[in-house]
Amino acid sequence: MFEIFESDLLGRNGIIHSTKGKIRTPSFVPVVHPEVSKNLINVVDFQSKFDVDLIITSSYILKRRFSDSEINLHDLTNFQGPIMTDSGAYQSLVYGEIDLTPENVIEFQEMIGSDFAVPLDIPISKTDSYEIAKYKVQETILRNQKVPSLIKSQKTIWVGPIQGGRFLDLVKKSAIEANKVDCFNMFAIGSVVELMNDYNYDILIDIILTAKQILNPAKPIHLFGAGHPSMFPLIVAAGCDTFDSAAYALYAQDDRYMTTNYTYQLADLNEFPCNCPICSNINPKDLLKLEKFERKKLLSAHNLYVCQTEIKHIRSSISSGTFWNLLESRSRVHPSLRRGFDRLQKYLRQLSKNTASTKKKGILFTSESDLNRPEILLHKNRLNNLSTKKRKKLLLISILNDEIKETYQIYKIIRNYVNKHPNLIKKFEIWIVAPYFGLLPIEISEVYPLTQSVLAEDISKEKMQAIIYDSINLVKKWSFQEIFLLGEIKEFISLEKEINLLSDLKTKIKTFGFSINEDNFEQLSAIFDIIQV
Repeated sequence: MFEIFESDLLGRNGIIHSTKGKIRTPSFVPVVHPEVSKNLINVVDFQSKFDVDLIITSSYILKRRFSDSEINLHDLTNFQGPIMTDSGAYQSLVYGEIDLTPENVIEFQEMIGSDFAVPLDIPISKTDSYEIAKYKVQETILRNQKVPSLIKSQKTIWVGPIQGGRFLDLVKKSAIEANKVDCFNMFAIGSVVELMNDYNYDILIDIILTAKQILNPAKPIHLFGAGHPSMFPLIVAAGCDTFDSAAYALYAQDDRYMTTNYTYQLADLNEFPCNCPICSNINPKDLLKLEKFERKKLLSAHNLYVCQTEIKHIRSSISSGTFWNLLESRSRVHPSLRRGFDRLQKYLRQLSKNTASTKKKGILFTSESDLNRPEILLHKNRLNNLSTKKRKKLLLISILNDEIKETYQIYKIIRNYVNKHPNLIKKFEIWIVAPYFGLLPIEISEVYPLTQSVLAEDISKEKMQAIIYDSINLVKKWSFQEIFLLGEIKEFISLEKEINLLSDLKTKIKTFGFSINEDNFEQLSAIFDIIQV
């Protein structure tokens, strides 16, 4: 049902197969009203004009409107692609008790021809106590367990709801039990809309990743109620394959104009910062002059174009291996997004498992956040598994120089020198201490991404010392008899004075301090010659 072609962080480019068509992931799923006259955009245009693969609508509204009448969901909505229906759980959160049972929710969704259906769960409110939330989760688990005995149609893909809200132990329990229900070929994380309305993206990340690390990785994960496109990269990076939102239409109701990063009041705009089919044919002043309903329709269409454009940016960045850069860029839009991004980095080991070891593009280091890139962790894991060739002497060359932005040139110069002096490599392990990556043996300096990277940001003294500290701790593992420390050694000496960093190696160390750059390599060559004598 779910094919995965490419991945970066926990984002996955793939295809979800359904009887009504293919759904590209990650995918934005517009919320539509089941009564077509109430939608601002003609749903017929969703596929042809907006390139939408999947929509979601409310089975609760449908059942109230049509009761047990024979209806066809696709004909009613004018959408012939895959359609997901929710269970009515969100309406129960908003309006209180609803007149539905788990049995008739399943029966009704099958009867109307839903492609993706959700059993009746009980969402958690942000005001719920732990005991109330626990009861709701347990009831949702019991209802989920009954689903296999209630379903009759094999055409419908059943989506297992995960509840628990801010109570992560309940999210974990809900995910564990949902994983056991064989008929669930997709999962959906709920009870997050109120958190997102309050900009609690850090808590949102905890909820998603608590569930993600438990749920079957071969099955896609949906998130109910995503919101603004600026947070799309964050939830994709955390592992959401699809997510729905009505924000594109709700914002239009209030004359709010979406961009990838921000939202503007239409009256505040002098020109549109967009070239979509709407914005390229009208200006803000003329749009404001239109009759209100017509204005809402055009704004809603623009907002949907923005959502779909951001999804395509995300898929392209996953494919090219630049998803981290997109994510980091979006995190600067709002402090709450930055908190979410910082929280995401606490799950680095989980993120690195899904990050390719090689990519189509090199790494552009633009901020100290990049020290937490999964590629850095993957490199450190390689070092931990490294075996030396029993050479007892180490040449440790520090190139921790702010002036060096393209370290691959330095690596190349050192490799060329070593290749011309084979005796050097026979006697010495030759390792480099580099910005961001830290320790790297010269033999692997051409391995991705060590050579394929460019530095655009100086590293603070604190971060520089952390790189040195980690590098020396790795050196300790190999018990060298003699170490020659060359190059940019100022911070090494500083740490020696503060914490006896070099003395702790308990080996003979000779230091040769000088500035390394592409123009004064002769000094390094001269020191190599002295060492070999």
